[in-house]
Amino acid sequence: MCKKILIYMVFSVFALNGIAQSKADIVNNNNEFAFEIFKEIVKTDTTNIFVSPISISTAVSMAYDGAKGKTAKEMRKVLNFSKKQAQSHKEFCNLLDYYSKNNASLFKIVNSALTQDKFIFLDSYINLLKEYQALIKIADFVNPANREKARNEINKWVEENTNNKIKELIDENSLDDMTRLVLLNAIYFKADWKFAFDPAQTRQMLFFGENRQYITSYMHIKENLNLYKTDKLTMLELAYKDDKASMYILLPDKETKIDDFCLNLNFDDFCKYENNLNEKLVDLQIPKFKMESKYKLKEQLISMGMVQAFSGAANFKKMNGKKNLMIDNVIHQTFIEIDETGTEAAGATAVVVRQKSAPQAEYINLNRPFVFIIKEKDKGSILFIGKFNNPSLIN
Repeated sequence: MCKKILIYMVFSVFALNGIAQSKADIVNNNNEFAFEIFKEIVKTDTTNIFVSPISISTAVSMAYDGAKGKTAKEMRKVLNFSKKQAQSHKEFCNLLDYYSKNNASLFKIVNSALTQDKFIFLDSYINLLKEYQALIKIADFVNPANREKARNEINKWVEENTNNKIKELIDENSLDDMTRLVLLNAIYFKADWKFAFDPAQTRQMLFFGENRQYITSYMHIKENLNLYKTDKLTMLELAYKDDKASMYILLPDKETKIDDFCLNLNFDDFCKYENNLNEKLVDLQIPKFKMESKYKLKEQLISMGMVQAFSGAANFKKMNGKKNLMIDNVIHQTFIEIDETGTEAAGATAVVVRQKSAPQAEYINLNRPFVFIIKEKDKGSILFIGKFNNPSLIN
């Protein structure tokens, strides 16, 4: 598999019809987040990238529902939610409920949560998780043997809900004795192309990376496809069977570096291009590939503005009535395989919430010259002032 793919693929698990909808629409909010998290990853990852933004936003949203104050404000801004907490929660849960009832044949998206045994979470927060249709289980993260059992249980749940495509989402270093809650999302998508590629026409051809050339398998098709083309960009739509979803492919001109293109792309641009698609006979060559990615998104989310949630100042009081919880990390893993028949893709996200550690002592070593002062407290007079500079002169 080549190191870089110059064809940037925007993978849509639900149809986007024309121009972006109102800011109040949770789908629009999630789609704006999709481009922002993608660009944040592009900044530090120059190889292949594949993420499921709806998986990330679902898992993080479950944590957001437990946040208050500045923590909630920052999370809301990063998630691009345009309404207040309760309303965004309602719209998100309605969206997930709609998908479970109407899109089950195309993709499955499910949630789960593991809470620390005997650690008290507010009933109000647990009820919010239940509205995400989350499977809630008790785990013991404190005891090492039980923690490993919980880790295996999490990974098994993820595997089962991604058709065994996402394995070992949680590694041994992602949980510790201070873990109190793990919020999980899994998504699995499988669909056949509307116009299947003929395997007999698949052949080895050159792929021109930015710094070298590769030989890879290309699929070929000649069909009427939706296309938008200018001197700077080619965009086309590959529909899946029954027109329930599409893959949109954006190819910048040869002079534009792919990372620069990605960093300047946003949801509004995408909607504009999509709105200008027109049917045209297309002779298409596209790489056949399989890709797996894994990210720990703490630094990216902090860079996007979600700072306090990962710090000792985090306020998740709506989870347990106290301010003793913080997000440790957001772990995301994906899989995609594209062949002549269609696409299989999966993603999973874990938000690991931990109890804040006791404040650590600040280490200070007076191993160099220092000044010392003695001051009386009644009137505030400085009684003595000195400098300690040379221990060899002390009797």
